[in-house]
Amino acid sequence: MENRANARRSIGAPVRTLIVVGTIGLLATIGMSSPSGAVSTPGAPTHVVVASHAAKSTTKIVHVAFKGSYTGTIGLLWSSTGVQATAVRGTGTGTDGANAMSGSGSGSAASTCDPFSGAGALAGPSGLKLRVVSSSKTQACAVNSAAPSPVTVKGVATVLSGTGKFKGATGTLSFSGSFSIQSTTAGSSESDSFSATLTGTLSIKEVVPAK
Repeated sequence: MENRANARRSIGAPVRTLIVVGTIGLLATIGMSSPSGAVSTPGAPTHVVVASHAAKSTTKIVHVAFKGSYTGTIGLLWSSTGVQATAVRGTGTGTDGANAMSGSGSGSAASTCDPFSGAGALAGPSGLKLRVVSSSKTQACAVNSAAPSPVTVKGVATVLSGTGKFKGATGTLSFSGSFSIQSTTAGSSESDSFSATLTGTLSIKEVVPAK
């Protein structure tokens, strides 16, 4: 009888251990359900993965009035078929610190009034920079039929891009200005004083963070 009792005691400990271990495993498997999408490991903390949908930001169009007035110099190079504005540089006052302008262009100079095209930039210490390209409607008109003569310019420029506050700006700027030419002889060059104003409305896309 004693041997049989000892046998039961020696066998009972491992069996109880197996039952306990099996129960823990069963609880870990079916007794502790994990949220959908979560992975649980027996004996380790359960991490719940919750899917969240971030609110989307919105974009709105802001319209900003632009105005600038400048004075400076324009370099001209004459040929037998037209004239090139090799360098246009001026300073003044413009919206949001756009206090400097630069550019270049060319025209046919076939008559008293001729169209011209070109490109330019408006820049300032704030980092604002607008690149503009003149449209086909721009004209330069000489007061006299021969040099020397005052010349007036007017037209519309397309805004291609901007930086700083005006990053991504689009729109058009109307411009007008004047300078005086001294000669129209082919091969001659000159540097003349000019004045110009630019006005218009710029459209800027502004991203509004979601609340």
